Amino acid sequence: MEFITPIIVLSSISLFLGVLLVLADKFFADYGECRLIIAGEKELTVRGGETILSYLTVNNFNIPSSCGGKATCGYCKIKVLNGAGPILPTERPFLTRDEKDAGIRLACQLKVKNDMEIFMPDFLETVKNIVKNRLYDPKLRWRFNISNQIYSKHDDKNIKKQDDTDDKAKIYGIIENYKSMAGALVPVLQNINSAFNYLPEHGLGYISEELNIPLSQVYRVATFYNAFSFKPKGKNIIKVCLGTSCYVKGGKKIMETLEKELSIKVGESTGDLKYSLETVNCIGCCGQSPVITINEDIYGYLKHTMINDILKKY
Repeated sequence: MEFITPIIVLSSISLFLGVLLVLADKFFADYGECRLIIAGEKELTVRGGETILSYLTVNNFNIPSSCGGKATCGYCKIKVLNGAGPILPTERPFLTRDEKDAGIRLACQLKVKNDMEIFMPDFLETVKNIVKNRLYDPKLRWRFNISNQIYSKHDDKNIKKQDDTDDKAKIYGIIENYKSMAGALVPVLQNINSAFNYLPEHGLGYISEELNIPLSQVYRVATFYNAFSFKPKGKNIIKVCLGTSCYVKGGKKIMETLEKELSIKVGESTGDLKYSLETVNCIGCCGQSPVITINEDIYGYLKHTMINDILKKY
């Protein structure tokens, strides 16, 4: 407790200061009058401090933003010709390397703090690119740390939070093997998932940069397929069938026995990453129910009393 209390106090102070800075920027920072020049369209005089999207909307320049300004759709892309600061972490996932180089920004995130000149791309072209690249997903929510690494909603003590030099070299090696191949994203994800037994999330940033694919698309594909996991999985994957036949014949009891023996719950891995426990709806061996698999091995006609002896094999 002697060590925990100072940490809590410091964390609280940091949070308080962070909130104060946000409030100060919103309510007390005065950027004065700024010129917002829309190339080929109009010049506006605005009171600095709000996002470009806000000023455009008020002045009847309607850029659809389906996510309501939360930076989850990417519809409000504009090109900044002059007057912008560095790209924000909440913009990066929706921009390719080429777009970053070209000055493309999200109008819902970029604030007007000085004179700024922008160009509004053709909206239909923007939407076509979003549909083509499958970027829009209203359910996506992003969380960033200072170094712009992406974090999962499901934090786990086993997930590596920092880049590791060896890991980075291994990931880059895999990417290099597929870099010139069309449709390289899924094979790259598959090989990284096999090499690490999960997808290290900092690796998604490397993939995005090297394959020149927006991070939002990489993340969407990685979360779409059940074969990919952001949590480190154990060396031995145990799957308990809870289909109708297996459940009726004692599948639930077998699952509970495994949870007790391994001291984990379904969906978790043991601390030494020796085992991971999962459930499936069918293994295709209903005639041998109840059934479990460990890696490629199938165990049928199972009784909960047999679990301990089976685990000893691994």
